[in-house]
Amino acid sequence: MRVKAVMKIWLITHSEELKKNSGTGRLVKETLGKECEIIVWSRIAPNEAILNLSPSDTLLIYLCENEEQRAVNDSQIPKDNIIIIDGTWQQARKMYNQSPYLKKFQHHEIKDIKSLYTKRRNQKNIGLCTAEVAIHILTEYKHPAVSELSDKFTEFNQ
Repeated sequence: MRVKAVMKIWLITHSEELKKNSGTGRLVKETLGKECEIIVWSRIAPNEAILNLSPSDTLLIYLCENEEQRAVNDSQIPKDNIIIIDGTWQQARKMYNQSPYLKKFQHHEIKDIKSLYTKRRNQKNIGLCTAEVAIHILTEYKHPAVSELSDKFTEFNQ
């Protein structure tokens, strides 16, 4: 019998995101500590830890390009490793398109949830900020830190 590993969230973060006061990835890291890893994205030098993640126990939270990428259903969550692309929609699209290794992971789209995030203008109506994505995943995972992260996000977003 396989013992369930502790879930880890991997934030593949655009370097510009780290400079912004409006970024919510740091809230996820502060809340989860060692269960969250912030990886600064590099087009020319992909992170070895991400490259070495197994597709069988890793889920990428991102739009699906085709049915083969789509996680069968929400029973695909929990996985041991969850990858969230941390950046604006434009940055996230660029990061995904320039990181072919991300396409090997099953994808999970978060649909029909309206963002409550108010810190940035010109956001897409369909998009969630990084903290909202993490809150959704932690809720699906029944993770004990979901209420703490929700509270931090609510306070940050005021």
